Amino acid sequence: MLKLKGFYPNKRILIFILISFIILSILTSSKILVSYYSTEQSARIALAKQYIAIAENIANGIDKETYQQFLLTPTEDDENYRKTKRYLEEYRSRINALYVYVLFLDESEVTKTMVAAVPSIVHEIPIGAPCTVPAAQVSQAKKGQNYFTSIIKGDHNDSYFSVGVPFYDEHGEILGVIGIDIDAKDLEQVSLQVIKSNEITFAIDILFAIALITVVFFLNKWYRLRLKQDLKDSEKIFILELGNIVATLKSSRHDLMNHLQVLNGLMQLKLYDKTSDYLKQITMDSKAMDLSLRVKNPILMVLLQSKWELAQSKNIRIQFDIDQSDFNRIESMDLVKIISNLLDNAIEASDIYEGSQSKIIRVICKAIGSKYTFAIENPALLSVKEQKNLFQVGYTTKENGDGLRGNGLSIIKRTVEKYQGDITLHYEEEIILIQITI
Repeated sequence: MLKLKGFYPNKRILIFILISFIILSILTSSKILVSYYSTEQSARIALAKQYIAIAENIANGIDKETYQQFLLTPTEDDENYRKTKRYLEEYRSRINALYVYVLFLDESEVTKTMVAAVPSIVHEIPIGAPCTVPAAQVSQAKKGQNYFTSIIKGDHNDSYFSVGVPFYDEHGEILGVIGIDIDAKDLEQVSLQVIKSNEITFAIDILFAIALITVVFFLNKWYRLRLKQDLKDSEKIFILELGNIVATLKSSRHDLMNHLQVLNGLMQLKLYDKTSDYLKQITMDSKAMDLSLRVKNPILMVLLQSKWELAQSKNIRIQFDIDQSDFNRIESMDLVKIISNLLDNAIEASDIYEGSQSKIIRVICKAIGSKYTFAIENPALLSVKEQKNLFQVGYTTKENGDGLRGNGLSIIKRTVEKYQGDITLHYEEEIILIQITI
């Protein structure tokens, strides 16, 4: 059994670490992929603009009259064809492009390659061969717009993207399109270079994520320990007060036997008036006890019952004014802290009180709208200094100065602040009223 108790928490920790690692890996991979593709997109646009400018230079420099003569008799033996091709090859070698070519536009969505400068390792492209420029970009070219494509997969497991710039004759009619194909490896190198340059940033992000997960883990662990401790404290108080009630019930049973014996003796002596008075007194005591037992919140009921018994043992009367509310918007532990400390202080103050007021404690627990009101009124002798410092940590009016009462009141103050509530203290004619609104 001891091994199992040690095993399960470790297993939960391992599962937490594993899940955290998986989440961290997914997030990191996602960021790298997003960075890669966004960088690739940015690099493609930047390169496209650069090559469009080059294509515009080619379009401006091409001998349009020579090209028009070639279109009249489009054959590879034509001198006009060879002259145009040499012009394109000169540019291709200078800009290190895959292909530089001239496209012919007709009514279809497929362009035709008329003249092309290609690498030496590639077969010549025949005149009129269809081109892979997508229909969307063909439509742009027909409107006289420059274009660039996304990445295109070639026939030889290569990847590239294209840019195109239309050029015109002397009448403003489109003669063709200067096209340039750029190797996509250039984009990949740029993207990889950007990712490599951001390795430190990625490492910091990973460390930050690990730190965040660690903080969340320990905060969760701290919260669970705190919750467990609060439950233990509540359990201790509940068991203690329940034990007091059990002891009181045993004592009450003994007292009941005594009361019955007294009543029996009075009846035998035919002292009926005395018997009636004695029964009235027992009835009053029973009603006071019954009032505390009708509280809806079980923990509050046990607490009030216990404190009532304690007050009775010191000849102090407690009057209850309790709503039929379960006061469930306040944690049970916090409710116990407030009522228990207030009543302990009130009983203690009433016990040592030697003034002219009656030793009566009034307990009020009300639910008014969305707020709760808790108030305790009891006789006490307090100086101006004691009234001012009553809720300070460690302050006490006890002669032995052990600080328990002061600490109890400071606990009440902290608990009320937790719920952003208010505490008011009123002292007049040796009667102190502490009211809490939450």
